[in-house]
Amino acid sequence: MNSIDENLKLKILRGKPILLEKTNCFFIHRTIGEIIDYTQINFLKAVQLFSMSEKDIQELAPIPGMNTFMFLLLSYNNGSFISNQISDGLNFFIGAENLVADMENKKFLFSYQGIDNIELNEEGFNEIVNYIDIIYNGNFTEEQKNLSEAELKMKNKFDKLRKQREAAKKHGNEDSISFSDMLGGFTVRNYNFDWEKVMNLPYYTFFFLLKKLRVYDDYDTQLRAAFAGADMKDKKLHHWLSGDFDED
Repeated sequence: MNSIDENLKLKILRGKPILLEKTNCFFIHRTIGEIIDYTQINFLKAVQLFSMSEKDIQELAPIPGMNTFMFLLLSYNNGSFISNQISDGLNFFIGAENLVADMENKKFLFSYQGIDNIELNEEGFNEIVNYIDIIYNGNFTEEQKNLSEAELKMKNKFDKLRKQREAAKKHGNEDSISFSDMLGGFTVRNYNFDWEKVMNLPYYTFFFLLKKLRVYDDYDTQLRAAFAGADMKDKKLHHWLSGDFDED
């Protein structure tokens, strides 16, 4: 996850839409409830699709100069099997509607809250991706569909890249916890935080609080061990409010 300064971090924790300087619209920081309504699988697909690196793109479409933005623009214009994911993803992240690919000028056009013909060029797209990298991350699986031979070949490459990323993320993390377990554990652990309040938490904010809860529990466990006479000489005990544990 990208390193962010304190002002931006506080803005993200608040969860309000963030003005995009390059696109004249807002990046929407979705809540836990909105992600569940959108469905987790569609959310993870969107994050994965928009977070592809240029190296990933070159493996999918080895064309000189092809980058993520041009790949998505071409895919949408050609009616690729990921066209719906592109339009749904831009609607989810920035509220874009009536998406059109303008190939001549290398940009997307869309409507936003009654305003037509808003332009999204490569620079604006990269700004969106930056906020996706900061606020969201994930992986996904996808059911097989009826695809043409060319689309199936591209999808197989896409799936290969996804599996490589999943394997890298799972390495050394055999005890991975599901999203539903995280939500349930957080709610049970914080009995004053009822389920509806959790559903209304912005995504980044939820994981920030979850991380702080883990840090508090670790600190409490070590403190109890110290009071019980455990040898703590090789362990440095940081207070749970310390930023030493932050992983922005």
